[in-house]
Amino acid sequence: MNLRTRLTVTAVPFAILALTLAGCTNNGTEGQPEPTESSAASEQTPGITDITDAPGTGENLQGALADSTVEECKRSGDEWTVSGTVTNSTAASVTYRIYVSLLNGANDTRALTQVDVDATEPGATADWKISIPVAEDDLSCVLRVERYEG
Repeated sequence: MNLRTRLTVTAVPFAILALTLAGCTNNGTEGQPEPTESSAASEQTPGITDITDAPGTGENLQGALADSTVEECKRSGDEWTVSGTVTNSTAASVTYRIYVSLLNGANDTRALTQVDVDATEPGATADWKISIPVAEDDLSCVLRVERYEG
């Protein structure tokens, strides 16, 4: 996935949020805006967020998407299984923080989960795997990978 694609995948949910907020109207009686809802948004259940560290908040993080591969991204029953590997491309021992997003065709985030990979030696490969309880079809897996020395 190139930088333009990653930026588009990241920017689209924010653009949708901005357009939704722009659609608020004033009812004229209380002076408070009333948010309006699209019928598509009201029919979907909210996405799942299961992270312990907000993306981009780690000290001395480096983007490491190129160090990762997705081996499996599939639904089985009421959950998605996502697995892959990371290969340490540096000369030092590093840990990885991987954020797995499940997106629908409209690029709505249906789940965001975090997978931590312990210290991985230079040139070594480590496997990771997560199950995400989302019972929706036709989702795609998108990763954000952060690397930390130490």
